[in-house]
Amino acid sequence: MRYRICFWVGPAPVDDESACADLHMHLHTAGQFVGSPTPPLPPTPRIVRFTADVLEEADLADPRSPWRDADAAEAAHGQTFAPVLFGPDRKVIGRLTQLAHEHGLQTFDLAAHRLLRLEDVVEWEDGPWITGPLGGSWDEPEAFACRGPEIARERLGLTPSAHVLAGTGEDSP
Repeated sequence: MRYRICFWVGPAPVDDESACADLHMHLHTAGQFVGSPTPPLPPTPRIVRFTADVLEEADLADPRSPWRDADAAEAAHGQTFAPVLFGPDRKVIGRLTQLAHEHGLQTFDLAAHRLLRLEDVVEWEDGPWITGPLGGSWDEPEAFACRGPEIARERLGLTPSAHVLAGTGEDSP
C-alpha cells in the first residue's frame, strides 16, 4: 500500500483542518500539484537538509524499506517534502515525525487527515513509534469533511478543481 505523508516549513497549525489548508497552500506555491500556479520550485535549504537526513536513515537497498524508490528527493519542492512510502509503518513515521520536529517542520498524514506532532511519538523497544490513527493508503483515501484544500485555493485566488499531486496522477484528499 502506498502511504502519503507531507512535511512543510511553517508555524504549528491549531487543528487538522488548518494544517490541511496550510499544507495545501504550500504544496500549490511549491509547484507540487499538477497545474499549480508556479512551476516546481527548488527545495529551500531547510527542506534540502531535512530530505538529506531522511534519506541518510532510509535503507533504500532493503526490499522491505517503506521508501518507494531512490528518487524520494524529487518529492522536495519549495518549503515542502511530500514523499510516497509503502506503509503505513509506525516506526518509520515516528522517526520521520521526530526528524521533522528537529528541523522545525510540520508533519501531516494525508490519508488519516491528521497533523502528526512530537507528542504523538513514543519510545518503544526498538525505537520511536507514532501513536494514534494512521491513514490506510493513498490508493484508498478515507473521506473527510475538510475544507482545507478549498481554503488554500481561496487564499491563493485559484479556481476550484481537483488537486493532483505532481508525479502521482492521483487526487489529493
